[in-house]
Amino acid sequence: MLRLHLDYASPSAYHADRARATLGLSADHDRRVHFKGKVKSEHVFLFRTALRALGEVMWSNDNWYADGYYDILDPIITVHPDKVFFEVFSQDQSVHALATFDRTLFETEGEVVCGSANVDFTAWLWNALGEMRSRRATWLQIDNAGFEVSTVGAGGRFEKKVEVPYSWVRAFLEVQSAATLPGTRLQVRPVDLLSIIRFLRYSKPKTSPRAIRYEFDPGEPVRVVLEPWEERFTLAGCHHNYGQRKVTRLWGRRRLRLLEPLLPFTDSVEVFLKGRALPSFYHLQLPGIEFTLGLSGWSRRSLSSEDGFHLTRPTTAPDNSRLQKGRDLLRQRFSLTVSELAQAQTLSSSEAESLLTELCRNGEAFYQPDKQVFRYRQLFRNRPEPAKLYSPNPRMEKACQLAESSQVEVTQCEPRETTRVKRLDSPRGKVLREIVYRDWHYEGRVADFETVEVVVNDRDRVIFGKCGCPFFEANLLNQGPCEHMLALRLVAEKQRTDLPTSSPFREDQD
Repeated sequence: MLRLHLDYASPSAYHADRARATLGLSADHDRRVHFKGKVKSEHVFLFRTALRALGEVMWSNDNWYADGYYDILDPIITVHPDKVFFEVFSQDQSVHALATFDRTLFETEGEVVCGSANVDFTAWLWNALGEMRSRRATWLQIDNAGFEVSTVGAGGRFEKKVEVPYSWVRAFLEVQSAATLPGTRLQVRPVDLLSIIRFLRYSKPKTSPRAIRYEFDPGEPVRVVLEPWEERFTLAGCHHNYGQRKVTRLWGRRRLRLLEPLLPFTDSVEVFLKGRALPSFYHLQLPGIEFTLGLSGWSRRSLSSEDGFHLTRPTTAPDNSRLQKGRDLLRQRFSLTVSELAQAQTLSSSEAESLLTELCRNGEAFYQPDKQVFRYRQLFRNRPEPAKLYSPNPRMEKACQLAESSQVEVTQCEPRETTRVKRLDSPRGKVLREIVYRDWHYEGRVADFETVEVVVNDRDRVIFGKCGCPFFEANLLNQGPCEHMLALRLVAEKQRTDLPTSSPFREDQD
């Protein structure tokens, strides 16, 4: 467990009377940051809605995946000359949210000190935000010196000792590695995404499969399919450049409801798909506010899972001297693109990207996928030991090497199907569907082993495997797949096509 000490001069507080409201966020005393600004009246409602959406990620009683309980790290707030950022990460390591507020939303008062710090943000404060009203003059104040109003009946300076697993910290950092992965970028109408979320709200299947599929057919708009109903939603005006049919399948779709309060006021939505069962990012653009939601490939898959996305980064890390120069430039400019860093320091694009990615991995930057910009942000006052954060995974690293060096030949990639008839709830009442369950069977040659087999179930979990290597013969699957099975899976998954998971059932089919 990682022990963090957060020193607050006073608790955060929300104080309101008939004419004025102040949201005072107490920052970690050892990290200097200061901001005071009046929220323009026309933006108060959306300001409140965005902050409450952030709190929903932290304090919602709806646990996406509970695997033990531990402390929750307070949100990170970052003040830049042009933006104010609020960043939170869920306890189960599967949801990341970033709210970005333009500085033009505020009428600032006094000196602004740019920087990053944790802020005291309790469940009580989250609920109190519901009292924020646009008829009052509403102020946001961030300070590490504390607030007099919050000390009345609430105590003064206090130190919060937080213990979080290293896996949680690693997952927080892995969000940035996942965001930089190549993928598909979609422009989606807010009303289409809202329709999908509303359908899921009023239709709760009690049987699997429960994935969401993005289907790309040449010359047609993108379609979203909800399993097991096979309910199709056409994303009007959402076009793509794929020359052949492609399907991207994701799980954990229930978490999309975190966006529901914001969508009616959203001007545009961008969706970033990184691949089958890989993270996805939803970027909402509101007047003066941006909200980015990052989701793992499924609810039970955290962003710190053993096939970490940092393994996809360039294998050659920048030297300390070059890394320090890049860090200094990013701190000075607050934001950089890959091309800007490459030009400023005479680097190749790959070297610049490797350097910026390394800063993200160190907790010194974060990535905005919509703008492809890296922003300076210090996640920790004192960075944890890298060896504890990124303990090496020899099997996965060897699997990636085998796949990249063309030592994997897939000879078979086919589904094995079983069907069951289920009665499902839908907005149109009860419907009978024939549900198709598919296990995928991969077989091929990996390195010196002629026959390697892997079977993954409908939820993409390995349920069977076979290999002739000593590791598998000694452990079978008791310690997970061997490097050869992982390599086969990496290559074979690119060849599979996700098919419809159900069809209408007619009584005469018997």
